[in-house]
Amino acid sequence: MNNELANQYWRLKSLSSPSPLASKLNKANDFSQYDADFIMKYANSNTSVLDLASGTGLAINKYYQKVKKIVAVEKYEQFSKFITQANNIIVHNTDIISFDTEEKFDIINMFGIIQYFNATEIASIYKKYRGKLKSGGKALIKGQFGTETDVTIEGFSKELNTNYYSEYRTIKKECSLLKEAGFSKIEVVDIYPASCNRWTNTHFYALVAEA
Repeated sequence: MNNELANQYWRLKSLSSPSPLASKLNKANDFSQYDADFIMKYANSNTSVLDLASGTGLAINKYYQKVKKIVAVEKYEQFSKFITQANNIIVHNTDIISFDTEEKFDIINMFGIIQYFNATEIASIYKKYRGKLKSGGKALIKGQFGTETDVTIEGFSKELNTNYYSEYRTIKKECSLLKEAGFSKIEVVDIYPASCNRWTNTHFYALVAEA
């Protein structure tokens, strides 16, 4: 599994008359209010945020008025057009591998994206964006993780009726990748109510990794 395979799904989805919920894998799984509330535990009116793979801005649109600045990086303009236009939001239509900036941020968000990169790819991304954090800044990472072993999805999904690719690594493995990228303190948070976890072999968690 690699990111190009995963991107094929999102490329097609971005072209199919998207709505604000189009960047969700399953429209019933809109947990963006939980996401926004979680982000604001670490942010305030002076906080600068780099939001990676922002999708349609479901979470951003719920908290942007409470922070100083948001730089949103979203590859597909068909998704990013739903992000609120505001003076403190800057949108870049590019992928997170190509994006670069000299600016450093208080918080970097990676919500619902890490499973679309294999371990080698995500290790490179963690290292890159570790360098975009201010001293003491935090990377907030939310995703599904394998509960016992890594879980890889490759090929046709009956539920989605299309090809789909994801790699759900264990929490232990993900924390190792973050430490190797130079992050120090790493906190694991059970971000959602138990009812949000549909599968027994994966579980939603958030990781708070300090620069």
